[in-house]
Amino acid sequence: MPKSQSIADLVVRQHHTAFSCSDWDATKAFFVDLLGFKVLGEIERRDEALLSTVTGLPGAVCRWAMLELGGYHIELFKWLIPEGKPIPIRQCDIGLTHICFQVKDAEAVRQAMIAAGYAPLSEVQNLRGGRAKPFYCRGPEGVIVEFVEYPFGS
Repeated sequence: MPKSQSIADLVVRQHHTAFSCSDWDATKAFFVDLLGFKVLGEIERRDEALLSTVTGLPGAVCRWAMLELGGYHIELFKWLIPEGKPIPIRQCDIGLTHICFQVKDAEAVRQAMIAAGYAPLSEVQNLRGGRAKPFYCRGPEGVIVEFVEYPFGS
């Protein structure tokens, strides 16, 4: 990297968020069937040698898919070797705590999530003087998902 360029100068845009799960079918159905993501690629048993190298997981084997919605990608993993373990995350814990989707109608989405069997953590809230109308809910594997409506644009 030339000395005059910073890392920020080299970043083009966000690409994806990776999500590791134990229940492949339920997690994939949440993103694809409920939220409308498209499956761009899927591998039942991904075990190429370089997967171990890039992840730092010797002998790594996973089930894998790349999902896309509106230019945003979710990289979905189910680790077969080594097997992962669930670690509950709260909003106040260190690290990534939730994913967020902008929606047209937060209340309609909240009702649809309830109908689909997902429990919202609250009613839709009016934040920042009504400029943001979010609610959070627990999705598959306990992940916290925020849905936010921006009534006056983002």
